[in-house]
Amino acid sequence: MVSASNLKSIGELICVVILFLFVLLLAYLAARFAGSFQSNVLNKRSNIRVIEVFRLSGNKVIEIVQIGNRYLALAVCKDSVTVLSELDETEIKEQEATMEPIDFKKILDKLKNEDHNKNKKKGTGQKPHSG
Repeated sequence: MVSASNLKSIGELICVVILFLFVLLLAYLAARFAGSFQSNVLNKRSNIRVIEVFRLSGNKVIEIVQIGNRYLALAVCKDSVTVLSELDETEIKEQEATMEPIDFKKILDKLKNEDHNKNKKKGTGQKPHSG
């Protein structure tokens, strides 16, 4: 038999979970809106665009940047930016930004298979049971 106080506690828990999911949804929508605003609105008005970044070390990168109609190769360090050279437009190979969605199921399956293979190499392939 369920008492009234238990029903009240269960009801409060359900309300908290629903409220949490609602706040999570709002945060997700806000992040999507802010990201699309920054990438679409701000970048379309800008005359400066980073084409590619190559990291040399922790705080040293080479960037290919389009400024107006000119392309520049820049060395960017912690405290300085140096123009390496101006590039011709024909030298630039822009790659489409194709980000594939992350398939967590594939990642988990791969990890399970690796764990299973490790257990096979150790012995029977089955984990010991306690008890």
